[in-house]
Amino acid sequence: MTAAEAATPSTNEIDKREARAVAVRRRQRKNTIVSYLFLLPYLALLFMFGIFPVTYALGLSFFDTIDMVFWGFRNYEFAFSDFRLPTSVTNVLTFVAFWLSATVIGVTALSLMLDSIGRRPANTLRTVFFLPGAITSSAIVVLWLFMLDPAVSPFQSVFHLVGWETRQNVVSGFTFAGVFAIMAYFAGSGGWIVVFGGALSSLPQEILEAARIDGANRWQLAVRIKVPMIWRSIILMAILSFATGLQLFVEPQLMTLAGQQFSQIDWSINQLAFQYAFSMGDFGASAALSTLLIAASVTIALIIIFATRFYKID
Repeated sequence: MTAAEAATPSTNEIDKREARAVAVRRRQRKNTIVSYLFLLPYLALLFMFGIFPVTYALGLSFFDTIDMVFWGFRNYEFAFSDFRLPTSVTNVLTFVAFWLSATVIGVTALSLMLDSIGRRPANTLRTVFFLPGAITSSAIVVLWLFMLDPAVSPFQSVFHLVGWETRQNVVSGFTFAGVFAIMAYFAGSGGWIVVFGGALSSLPQEILEAARIDGANRWQLAVRIKVPMIWRSIILMAILSFATGLQLFVEPQLMTLAGQQFSQIDWSINQLAFQYAFSMGDFGASAALSTLLIAASVTIALIIIFATRFYKID
């Protein structure tokens, strides 16, 4: 047998290779089908409670829902001409600035500190931080109305020290945006601390050990090694927190429970949309304002994603 004949694959070998390739394609196709079957419940819920409501609201925003006639962009013009909208936008952006800063800095710092102590005390503290997040937002608001009342608050000595004798003094001192940011931070930070705990525990130990051998202290280990390795988790938290903050509704809506002097029926953008729908009966204008809010959230999220190359594989 010549060298050329030995190098040429036989018909049986070609058939075996083709059979293996067919088997691999079938297995990949089967895995793809199984993956979509697992995704199907989520996709169904996404369509029913995400895509369909948004699409319906978008269509509704072009109609006068009182007389059910096509209005074009009049609902958007009405929403933009409302003198309360600029104030609501300013209020919400101020709240988001306070809350986002506290969440990004506070959650990251607490997560790094918990990661530097023993596993058992760290897990215990993570559970303690997580518990407030298990309470509904409405209950959190009611709880904080007591916490901010100098007459019954455990912080009353601090409030009296700065001259805050009534709840109105406390709210005026923190401002509504600050009060709502405090409520939102303690309601949502615990869940992110748990998420960051998982992200930090999955970091390659050989890299951390190499940094320790090179003489890195805990601060250098946290800032120069851990933070750059979990930056995607931090960006994800910022994006979701920003989108959630723009939709602020429960906290200002329930401030009436503290007294009529604290009533804020149009403090946030969502409250303004709520007033359009359920006080004025104008669901078209409400849908227009809600659609603009969704569009703003999605646009800013996409800008952050592409600016940070969030999906780039290192």
